Amino acid sequence: MNTRREGTIGEQLVCEYMKDRGMRVLQRNFLCRGGEADIIARDGAYLVFTEVKSRNSDEYGVGAEAVTRTKRRRLVHTARCFLAMKGLADVDVRFDVAVVTRGEVEYIEGAFDMNDI
Repeated sequence: MNTRREGTIGEQLVCEYMKDRGMRVLQRNFLCRGGEADIIARDGAYLVFTEVKSRNSDEYGVGAEAVTRTKRRRLVHTARCFLAMKGLADVDVRFDVAVVTRGEVEYIEGAFDMNDI
């Protein structure tokens, strides 16, 4: 399976995981200049930006390790773009990471915040 297809399947699994836990998926693959958010969702008062990492093995490290400081910066930048485009100033934002390995979802809520970059 190619990596793009693997990523799409992983994102779908994470969307289902999030919905099963009461989150409402608002958008997938939001792009802005300089960044992308795999999944944007609402979880109660929080607007959640989720980075999805799909792996078919741990050979090259676990998926969470692939969320580098540079990737975190880009996701925060993307969140700021999304908030500006939607006119959302006073909203609580959370950054989560979902790791999909061989079809199993590990979900890390609040993996980092805007101050961690």
